[in-house]
Amino acid sequence: MLYEKKISSFPQLISELDIIDLDAGVRAVGKYKAKKCFVFVTRSAKGFTSILCSMKRAGKESIPDKRLLAKEFETIQELEKFLAEVVAKPVVASEY
Repeated sequence: MLYEKKISSFPQLISELDIIDLDAGVRAVGKYKAKKCFVFVTRSAKGFTSILCSMKRAGKESIPDKRLLAKEFETIQELEKFLAEVVAKPVVASEY
C-alpha cells in the first residue's frame, strides 16, 4: 500500500523534510527555467538530494519526464533556500 501525506504550505514542507526518514521522499510541483516541473527530495546519511524533472502528460495525469537538475545539500537550511526558488506557490506536494 502506498501512503502519501499531502503538504500544502512551504513551512510544512520544510518541517516534514527536517524529520523525513531515509526511505521516504517528497514530491512537489515546481518551476525551473520558466517551465513547470516536479521537484523530488530524498534524505541520505550525508544530507539531502533534490532532483528536478520536466513534466509530460499521460492522459489526465502529469508524470516525470527528463531530468533537469540534480543537487545535493548538506543542511536543511541550504535545501530550504533552494526550494524557496523552485517550489511553485501555492505549494502542492506529497510525502511518500
